[in-house]
Amino acid sequence: MTALTELLELVVDTAEKNCDLDTEITLEELPAEGGIYAELGEGFTESTYYNQNRVKVIPILFLCRHADQKRGLEELCSITDYLEHLRVYPRGKMVSWLDASTVKEPSRIGRDEDGVYHFSCIINCKIYY
Repeated sequence: MTALTELLELVVDTAEKNCDLDTEITLEELPAEGGIYAELGEGFTESTYYNQNRVKVIPILFLCRHADQKRGLEELCSITDYLEHLRVYPRGKMVSWLDASTVKEPSRIGRDEDGVYHFSCIINCKIYY
């Protein structure tokens, strides 16, 4: 396991345990029947220390498909609100999660022909490893 995969698992586990979600968050594909999907985006190094440890900012994209427009938006809002307001972030074996901030608020990004709505948001996670 790498620091980035550990971060993704920490974020997903934290959201699933503490947020009001109808389904589990998948890391595979956004389910056709609806649900929530998360993936890592392109991060950047904020600072590097003499011991080669670094602080990085890693964006995590959340996508949601839901038949109920209000409920789909509420699920992503639940995730962003909870993660931004944590006072103590979970620690992994390889990574220390320092902070989370929403850089793209939850919003509707489309709708399928069958009436299922699509939503997205992006959360930047600051980590140290």
